[in-house]
Amino acid sequence: MRLLLFVFFLALPMVASGGLTFSERKVELSSKPSDEKVRFLFSFTNVGKQSVDIEDVNLSCACLSAKTDKLTYAPGEKGTLEAIFTIGSFTGIQRKTLTLVSRAKGDAENERTGLMAILNIPDVMTITPELLQWSVGEEAKEKFYVLKVTHSNPVHIKEVSCSREGFEFRVVEKEKGRLYEVYLKPADTGKPMLGLLKIDTDCAIQKHRRKLAFFSIARKRRS
Repeated sequence: MRLLLFVFFLALPMVASGGLTFSERKVELSSKPSDEKVRFLFSFTNVGKQSVDIEDVNLSCACLSAKTDKLTYAPGEKGTLEAIFTIGSFTGIQRKTLTLVSRAKGDAENERTGLMAILNIPDVMTITPELLQWSVGEEAKEKFYVLKVTHSNPVHIKEVSCSREGFEFRVVEKEKGRLYEVYLKPADTGKPMLGLLKIDTDCAIQKHRRKLAFFSIARKRRS
């Protein structure tokens, strides 16, 4: 519901009653696999008859930082809000919201303008499924992940380690540098547990060298 309200907010007229008009309230960008940070720019103009002060910028995620190029804008003056997205471990399409808080001279209350930064972050490698799962008491049979290299350059698995004892694992190279199957088998499924595989590769991009593959033994849900 909150997302729907924000989308509705973005669809409202571009002029805040305080006087700031944004050319675009939604900016969409794509990053490179090696990017650590991406810069978003939101341009606006004070179309009101009074100067406008910037009070604050509220952010929906710790991955964002933001600031305007100054704190007060005269009538007719243009400005820019710059938002920096720190990518970290994010992949896929990320939608993050910002709210610019401003006040026109003489107004008793602040005005809030909703903005959205959309970033498409490519992944170097994908692993499916996200979670391998056995039920408690299930036959301890072998299951596998599929690791696919989506980057333009090939990537090879160098080493695999498991966070839990009692599991056997092996790697099958289906297509050199492009496609792998990583098999995992528990010694038994007598009790619930969570664990992960650490898959180390020779990826040239440091932050993408290791992938984590999660697994669990879980109790069956009662109907």
